[in-house]
Amino acid sequence: MWILRKTLIAAPALLTVAALLSCTSKPASHAVSASSSAPSTEPRNSDDLQVAMDKLEESIHKPSAPFHASFKKSDSDGFSYECEADISPAGITGQQIDSNPATKVGDDVFPANTRTRQLNGTPYGSPNFQTAYGGISMAYLNGHIGDAQAGVKYLGDEQTGGYDARHYDFDLTGVNATIKRAMTMGNLAGLRQTKDYNMKGSAWIAKDDGRMVKFSLDNIYTFSDGKTSDTHFEGMITKK
Repeated sequence: MWILRKTLIAAPALLTVAALLSCTSKPASHAVSASSSAPSTEPRNSDDLQVAMDKLEESIHKPSAPFHASFKKSDSDGFSYECEADISPAGITGQQIDSNPATKVGDDVFPANTRTRQLNGTPYGSPNFQTAYGGISMAYLNGHIGDAQAGVKYLGDEQTGGYDARHYDFDLTGVNATIKRAMTMGNLAGLRQTKDYNMKGSAWIAKDDGRMVKFSLDNIYTFSDGKTSDTHFEGMITKK
């Protein structure tokens, strides 16, 4: 597994843990003459969101074919990050834009700023490649999307970025609190007391390799003082 942990400088720290596995459903059997060779056209409600995100990360770490990746991340504190990258067996090239709001730390005030950085992760496997890959995986790939598995619903088959995909929506509103045990661990660790945690959004999973090829989701924390914290993630993979 290639998952790395994210760290945001000057942003509030939140501790979450995800450990969900989905059930597997099988399509109904057909006549012997058709069942052994024809692929199923029925929706696969058992697609695992975390596995699909892991496969996306693996395809960035070890690409077998070229593709373009677009990622965005923003939070309710005003920090935002955008990345456009061409990824291939030759390496990673692209650009990242980081935008920070004015931030006060103690008596010091750091002004708002926007920084553009070039990604020159070539050749594949070089230190430059590892830096580019690590920056993308830590900043944009939500390592806790498995939390949303209990609230997933299949919507239909669609095409996105040149891929045939299954489209899912997910929302943890009203889901049993056992799904949200990460917030309890944060409370026990002495962090800001969390009253509720939700994840909602959409995901598109490629039919051919089970990889996440598009996603848009929000992690939403509601605290005991009534305040909320929201982190938004977006990603899209396009064939080249």
